[in-house]
Amino acid sequence: MKDVTAAIIILEDKVLLTRRAPGEKHAGGWEFPGGKVEAGESPETCLRRELLEELEIETTIGEKLTESIHT
Repeated sequence: MKDVTAAIIILEDKVLLTRRAPGEKHAGGWEFPGGKVEAGESPETCLRRELLEELEIETTIGEKLTESIHT
């Protein structure tokens, strides 16, 4: 099992989605930005790191909205 995070960012009635890169699993598919939680990292720290690495945006992480288990 892998823990992952995802951000739902809404600004002026627009939702931020990202597109999976060529060569990745489900390449070209749309998703909320985020990524895998590394060992010893909190989900909030992971999300902040992933948004900075992938999109070069600095963020303040709000409250967790929900969680799910996907198999």
